[in-house]
Amino acid sequence: MKELDRQFRKIYEDNVNGKLSDERFYKLSDGYEAEQKQLEQEIEILTAEVSEADTEVTNVAKLIAVTKNYTRIEELTPEILNTFVDKIVIHERVKQDGKRTQTVDIYYSYVGIVDVPTDEEMRAMEREYMQRTNLQTA
Repeated sequence: MKELDRQFRKIYEDNVNGKLSDERFYKLSDGYEAEQKQLEQEIEILTAEVSEADTEVTNVAKLIAVTKNYTRIEELTPEILNTFVDKIVIHERVKQDGKRTQTVDIYYSYVGIVDVPTDEEMRAMEREYMQRTNLQTA
């Protein structure tokens, strides 16, 4: 951004001093302004992404702090359930291929829905982990 401002000042001075025609000045300044607007939009998007990531990190830290209070749960009480779960959404039953299925979404406190990997995904992650650890020890 500062570099664009510097370049714009330079072409302005060149235009005032007669080194740059008005037509060329307008073309260059339009290009600089368009680039500056694009950069401002990118900065806005990246700032929002960083803010969202910071919020996620904070929320995970809060969940971890709460979890430390419940290391040995022997019975699920309403208090424990309310501590860890914001809401549960039970969807309509669906009949597909002769089977009835029903989706249940659990929104956990601070982190929302947690995608639990399938058995196949877990095996793939385990293989990847083993490959990485084998490479590191080799």
